Amino acid sequence: MDEILARPCKTQIIVTHSFALTFVVAAWIKMPLESVGYVNFRVRPGSITHLQEDEFWMSRVVASLGEKVALGED
Repeated sequence: MDEILARPCKTQIIVTHSFALTFVVAAWIKMPLESVGYVNFRVRPGSITHLQEDEFWMSRVVASLGEKVALGED
């Protein structure tokens, strides 16, 4: 996550498995590593989690967790 956050990109997409997402979200909210064993951010396959940083307050938000998105056909 440190490498990802160090990139000069405003928007990034990270593809991961559900179990690994727990570590991504925990790192995003700066949860101490020793506490990660007590939490599980479960999501459905193919879902989208939106992590956002407030540009004014610089606080981190889990804007949505495991949101199901229907993809339209073109």
